Amino acid sequence: MLVDRLQGTVATPGSDAFEASRTAWNLTVTHQPELVVEAQSAPDVQAAVQFANEQGLTLTVQTTGHGQPQCAGGGVLILLGKLNTVTIDREARTAKVGGGAVWADVIGPAHAAGLAPLSGSSPGVGVVGYLLGGGYGLMMRTYGLAVDMLKKATVILADGSIVTASPTENADLFYALRGGGGAFGIVTELEIGLVPHAEVFAGSVAFDAGLAPQVYRAWSEWTHTLPNEVTSGTVLITFPPVPFVPEFLHGRSLLILTACSTLPQAESEALLAPIRSMAGAELDSFRWMPFTESATIYNDPVDPLPAIGTGALLTAFESDTIDTFLGAIGPIPQSPNLMIQVRHAGGASADVPTPETPIGNRREGRYLAYLLGVPMGPFTPEAIGAHGEACLQALEPWILARGPLNWVGEATVSADQIRGVYDDASFARLLEIKRRVDPKNVFSRAGVGIWIAAQKDSMSKDQGEPHR
Repeated sequence: MLVDRLQGTVATPGSDAFEASRTAWNLTVTHQPELVVEAQSAPDVQAAVQFANEQGLTLTVQTTGHGQPQCAGGGVLILLGKLNTVTIDREARTAKVGGGAVWADVIGPAHAAGLAPLSGSSPGVGVVGYLLGGGYGLMMRTYGLAVDMLKKATVILADGSIVTASPTENADLFYALRGGGGAFGIVTELEIGLVPHAEVFAGSVAFDAGLAPQVYRAWSEWTHTLPNEVTSGTVLITFPPVPFVPEFLHGRSLLILTACSTLPQAESEALLAPIRSMAGAELDSFRWMPFTESATIYNDPVDPLPAIGTGALLTAFESDTIDTFLGAIGPIPQSPNLMIQVRHAGGASADVPTPETPIGNRREGRYLAYLLGVPMGPFTPEAIGAHGEACLQALEPWILARGPLNWVGEATVSADQIRGVYDDASFARLLEIKRRVDPKNVFSRAGVGIWIAAQKDSMSKDQGEPHR
């Protein structure tokens, strides 16, 4: 029996443990596995993979379940949350991170060593899932994407073997991990680089959403003046009347500008002054802060909720883009997508040569747009999806790539969208690696889009349809 091979636990349908383990952080995802393994160690993961092979079962892996592929038709769901050890090497500026760690597990120890990881706006997100898709983070313009800091990975392949992937060992697999998503194996440990920024100048400033046209324009013009040391973004949000939102914000629509600067405080304040001093500015939280407080820059939700998101990388965000975008959004308080983000990209995130990672074409994007809706009241999943699609269709003249930006294989992402984030050469190489390391498509829940996209890609080429 599998349970006899494990330090961890096995849950089967009908048990309380099984029911508790079937949900992801994103509550739109409810898994339907045949059994759930809560791993305590890498050997537990290996045993679960070997068992799945023996029984002819597919595999799905979950740390937190933010950008989670769904286990919808049986198979084994492996929970990695207890593989969350973190070891910091202050001199080398690196961290060894367990496959189940979240960014908060890394941020604290790194800060104690005077360092920080290239994490994103939500410290509660799993490191591996976020990083394998790219990792568009708080300091991406200064140091690049989170995946650019990957040094080495320990990976359990579909046949149960354990390998190391690095620039010198299993280099093809290392390439696939740097932006190809979770379709190639289960990462039980990463070694990542850290940066010397235990403190940053960061925060946000808000404006009434009625000022959105002029605030968006001012922010866009401001981004053209910024050095790479400043990474900024915007959040257009209507606050719902829920307990975790302060009562004075209930029902209010705001356009919030955020920034994270790695420059000294005086230089940062000078650069941010044009934004912070604009007419209508309120709720200014900018300050010199320890990176352990980085969650306060965006104040993303912490507790699980049902979330439906869609996004795209943009080539520009100028006056005509802004007018088109706001027209598609419509009356902001009635928007089914209650949180609409636009972030400034480029800088160091565009500096890695295209052939080195499968996300080379995505590095050409200068802004990224992301729309997130939470089904409640009149805002049904269908309404959220239709509104998001209409907004992206309006942005089509400026879209470089649509689809997942960090989590390649998220439950609501289509095969076409997965195909769309890779250029032809990158996609062909990923598909060849996938066929080699997982010929039976054991990791189908995370990688099924690659296979479907490959079939669609073949049909498109036959019909003369180009891919970006």
